[in-house]
Amino acid sequence: MLHYRAEEEFNNNEMVALKKICDYRDEEIHNHDFVEIVYVMEGSGRHLINGEEFSVKAGDLLFINYGCTHAFYVDDKLVAYNLMVRVDYFTKNMIKDNNLFYMLALTSFEKIQHELNDKSPLVFFDYHERDDIVNLFKNVEYELEHEELGKSIILDSYINLILCKVFRKIFVKNSTKDFLIPQDILDYINEHFNEKITLGDLSQRCFYNPAYFSRLFKKTFNMSFTDYIMDIRLKHCCELLKNSDYTIDKIIEECGFSDRNTFYERFRNKYGCTPSEYRN
Repeated sequence: MLHYRAEEEFNNNEMVALKKICDYRDEEIHNHDFVEIVYVMEGSGRHLINGEEFSVKAGDLLFINYGCTHAFYVDDKLVAYNLMVRVDYFTKNMIKDNNLFYMLALTSFEKIQHELNDKSPLVFFDYHERDDIVNLFKNVEYELEHEELGKSIILDSYINLILCKVFRKIFVKNSTKDFLIPQDILDYINEHFNEKITLGDLSQRCFYNPAYFSRLFKKTFNMSFTDYIMDIRLKHCCELLKNSDYTIDKIIEECGFSDRNTFYERFRNKYGCTPSEYRN
């Protein structure tokens, strides 16, 4: 079995390292003496951790503790961020008063790891959380690649934010948001947002009364079903404006808007500018 060591994977005694992997391929079973955090942005696959298999897709994040044996198997082309963190980082940077670990009354990573090993290593970030988590990984990537004033302070801040968001998902059990709307319904919306999706169709899929489903949706996301779909379409529109040379009309079509005027009105209300201004 392969064993990866921090001194081989980290540059210049850095406490963290980051890889963006755009051609993920099947891996051999291995372990390492550092913590690994894998966030999946595209594609799907299976991750074997200590003999247990987890299915992963876009929005999923795996917290792989040091010493765990694991391997990735790709089902559909995977794009992911792989954040590696030395164990010492947790003791030096995370275990302080007034933070998550203090509230858990844990005083060393050795104790934390036992807690973690009893939890699922897989957490999910829904559509409205993904921009934030992806931007944090991008910011870590930038800081690691550039030697600028305050690098270590800023880098620590981004890493701490990522870790706190992950540990909230792993440890905090009093949030019911993720359980109000079935995950397969949210997955269906995210995959078919540019098609005609009605509240009635979705309520039938999860055997809810449409009126009840509408109230449930509002309670979960603090917005109506229509606004939720519109928000997904607008975010996808922004991605195409930034990363494609599609015309505005083509983007409107790709994102599922049937009314050009509604699209422009919604876009300006959300972003304070026109699509052309946003692109420029």
